[in-house]
Amino acid sequence: MIKDKFRPLIRNIKLIYWLPAVAILTLAFALYITNQMQENRSLFPYSLACRGDFLSEAQYDDKKAKVNTTIYFSFLNENRMLVSLSGNAFLYDGQNKLIEKRILLRNIYYDYVLENKTLQTYTLTSRQINVDSIDTMDQTLSSLVLMNSFYISGHTDTLVMKKYDDHTMLIETNQSPLVMCVFKPAR
Repeated sequence: MIKDKFRPLIRNIKLIYWLPAVAILTLAFALYITNQMQENRSLFPYSLACRGDFLSEAQYDDKKAKVNTTIYFSFLNENRMLVSLSGNAFLYDGQNKLIEKRILLRNIYYDYVLENKTLQTYTLTSRQINVDSIDTMDQTLSSLVLMNSFYISGHTDTLVMKKYDDHTMLIETNQSPLVMCVFKPAR
């Protein structure tokens, strides 16, 4: 009878001894998850894909060229990258009258090399350019508004890819910013 009265108390005491062990295991798991998240962020930008809008205008003596496109960067494995372009290019005469309008829709596969980790400088060599059937860009207009590696397979361009914040990366050439790439926020 006395034993029956103390049995719930003994069970509670055993439970009290297990609480610190459970708390320590929970804390260890939380630290592990936090460490994994920090490692993934240190892999930036490689572990993420991003989108941005690209607008470029070039003024020449007798004409003006303009491209307005959405650009998608996806970092693949083994130092490879995919860049997708979709938009329009325009050519205007000296009086700002539209001469031609072209459609831009292509995927460019790159091999890249990290040239300088401190400056975040990469060289990208286009190894394959897949032009969609509705892409009407010609060599002349492409040479006026696009980087060479966007339309010449095997060409190398140098880009700087800087982490701007946890969800944004600035991609620029050595002359000017190219695109602000935004990542889908982690949930």
